[in-house]
Amino acid sequence: MAVAPHDHLLEIGCGRGTAVSLVAERLTTGTIVAIDRAATMARLATDRNASHISAGRAEIRGTGFESADLAAGHFTKIFAVNVSVFWLGAATAQIERIRNLLAPGGVLYIFGERPTAANAEANVLSTERLLRAHGFATTRSIVARGQSRLFTCVTGTPIR
Repeated sequence: MAVAPHDHLLEIGCGRGTAVSLVAERLTTGTIVAIDRAATMARLATDRNASHISAGRAEIRGTGFESADLAAGHFTKIFAVNVSVFWLGAATAQIERIRNLLAPGGVLYIFGERPTAANAEANVLSTERLLRAHGFATTRSIVARGQSRLFTCVTGTPIR
């Protein structure tokens, strides 16, 4: 994601807070807000990132994406790792909310980890189709190949 020191990021579905840690280490004037609908995950992420939170670089919230109180036009980067946020119902509303939350020039990153190349390709194609249908220009990449998994990324930039 090429996190810059001044970026303002939103992570949807932060789990135990691993990505929050990696991102917050790169921030100086920027911030990361991470949300997870599971209270246990939000608590674990908070514990893991206590120093980043106290430094004002990170904020963890136990809330769902649909109900999170987030500032419109604030985030330079929004990302999700292995989160099915777009496949659980109201994809149109969720993508429109992301568009509203992105700052001008902001980018959406959807990372996925799949066990086979066929699974990865199907996931990437579905994600690209969905984003393009909602006015995003997309690019794709294979971020890494694990022992038996592919880690992919689809980026989306709103066409304004």
